[in-house]
Amino acid sequence: MKEKEIVESLKDLELTVRELEYQLENFEDIHENHLEDNDVRALVDKILTEKEYVTKKEMDKNIYESQLQLTKWIVGTGISVTTLVVGILRFF
Repeated sequence: MKEKEIVESLKDLELTVRELEYQLENFEDIHENHLEDNDVRALVDKILTEKEYVTKKEMDKNIYESQLQLTKWIVGTGISVTTLVVGILRFF
């Protein structure tokens, strides 16, 4: 009877070891995914921060270019109007 109890205890221990190994594998998988998620979050935050900086820089550049084009258009229109007025006044 003692042998039977030992065999049963051994089977129970083997079952417990298998369950613990399974739980350990699951824990490692979950932990690994958790780290990957955190890495991804950190990278996304970093990219968004850089993108906001780049976007602001690009926005300033676009505003400057628009202002420069507007200034050129105003000066060009002013010169054209002045030339037109001078040309009309020469005829009279």
